[in-house]
Amino acid sequence: MSTNRQKNSTLNVLAIFPLIASLSGCVVAPSETSNDATSDTQEGNQEQEKPDSESESEIIETAPTTATKLGSNLEISVHPLELINGDFLRLNLTLTNNSGSHYILQDALSDGDDPYSASNASLIDASSQTRHLSYDQENGSCFCSTADNGIDSGETVNLWVIFPAPPDDVEYMTVTTPITPPFLDVPILESSESIENDSISEPEITPLTMISDDIEHETGRQESEGDVSILLSSDVLFDTGSSDLTNDSQEIIAQVASEIDQSESSTVQVDGHADNTGSDAVNTPLSKERAEAVEEAISDRISRDGVSFETEGHGSADPIANNETEEGKKRNRRVTVTFEK
Repeated sequence: MSTNRQKNSTLNVLAIFPLIASLSGCVVAPSETSNDATSDTQEGNQEQEKPDSESESEIIETAPTTATKLGSNLEISVHPLELINGDFLRLNLTLTNNSGSHYILQDALSDGDDPYSASNASLIDASSQTRHLSYDQENGSCFCSTADNGIDSGETVNLWVIFPAPPDDVEYMTVTTPITPPFLDVPILESSESIENDSISEPEITPLTMISDDIEHETGRQESEGDVSILLSSDVLFDTGSSDLTNDSQEIIAQVASEIDQSESSTVQVDGHADNTGSDAVNTPLSKERAEAVEEAISDRISRDGVSFETEGHGSADPIANNETEEGKKRNRRVTVTFEK
């Protein structure tokens, strides 16, 4: 399994996002389905017609992307999850290009091993606080479809991806992607289809209780039963010694604001932290100013009323990593944003 798959546990807002499809009414056979599989690739089913729009599953929710060059002109819609064989979940997403130009789909929803796919989407079981990663096939490729040709202006593209199913009593899951707010409470519907599973890898289901150590993207995420805490690297948000947000921080801030916008939280806590370089006579007020800068930027992007903010600067008082190493110092220079789901 590629280590890139583990990036699902972080708020990877720096990626660009392909999409996924709604393929109700098609049989999927792993041994015969590759990354560019479609509904008529199964042997013995070549003549099966693609379902018409009336028989396809309804769209549950649509969200604009916040970390692609198309921004709100690229929309992603999620359909009900389909339970197949009692063991597999098929995620169906629809992506629509509302811009005036062609968009190339690469490394958006996908990891580096499966470009043009939705392999970096994930499913969250809130009851057990676990994240379900997409299945791989024996050849290492994602058990999913792809959209190699991108999406033209005004065009809609559909893709699908297969995940391990949750326990029998779970009726809803949350769908997460690298570049949209989470889609909450997506229902699970039973499908009459079947999947041959001889070539599928072992399922990957990971806990949500640990902050990721993804230094490369310098973000992290911690979820409890009711709260989300997002860790943002100060090295991405600010220049050294400054509390002015950088241009590189704007997409990250927009992603966090969009997630808060779709949550039920009425209070958002923003905390600034520093490493142990220098004195807290400087670090504490600077960390406070940075927390206030993040709060102001998020507040400007939230569209709903009734959200208040609390900010605090902690200086070097609450490290989460070893301040004796450069990587540890880097982790400790952070701003965390905490809110109810």
